[in-house]
Amino acid sequence: MSEQIKAQPLRLFIAIRLSEILGSALEQWRQEQQTALTFKKWTHREDYHITVQFLGDVDPEQVPAIANELRKIADQFQPFVLGIGKAGIFGLEASPRVLWAGVIDHNHLLTRLQEFVTNGMEKFGFARESRPYHPHITIARKYAGNEPFQMNLLPSLLPQTATLEEGKREGFWTVDEFVLFSTHLHDRPMYEILETFRMED
Repeated sequence: MSEQIKAQPLRLFIAIRLSEILGSALEQWRQEQQTALTFKKWTHREDYHITVQFLGDVDPEQVPAIANELRKIADQFQPFVLGIGKAGIFGLEASPRVLWAGVIDHNHLLTRLQEFVTNGMEKFGFARESRPYHPHITIARKYAGNEPFQMNLLPSLLPQTATLEEGKREGFWTVDEFVLFSTHLHDRPMYEILETFRMED
């Protein structure tokens, strides 16, 4: 009998998705700015997210146990509010490697969720990063303009015409779930939801 072929690892991470309304607002901003801002890669509207923890290559056989642990963590949280903050960059000021939107976490519940998740994932061998947690939403990668990038000239991320939910502050949304994403590097959108973990009131 031939030896069973081992399944290819999955490239996984845990994340929070943006609301549909704010994803559409960022997509509108991208469409307006893409010709003026020369980046090699722009995030697909369905791929906007806040990473909670990047796991990397994972044996598919581990996924059920990982999902079960994340489900237990979700049971310990209630929905909470996040907001989109100002734009920022990683890399050189004149030639950034990442353009991102900041995240407003007034009640520090995203930070708390990240702590619970990283603690829970340690039992599966996923070490927490040594760097402080810096939640953000990647908008574009690899600046390739002929002129130096000028952060001070960047327009506001949220268009004034963006449709917002009644009673909600501009740029804020209620987070009531997080997801386990699988990455498909050459696809658009690039991320596939494997599991969703609801946080109930």
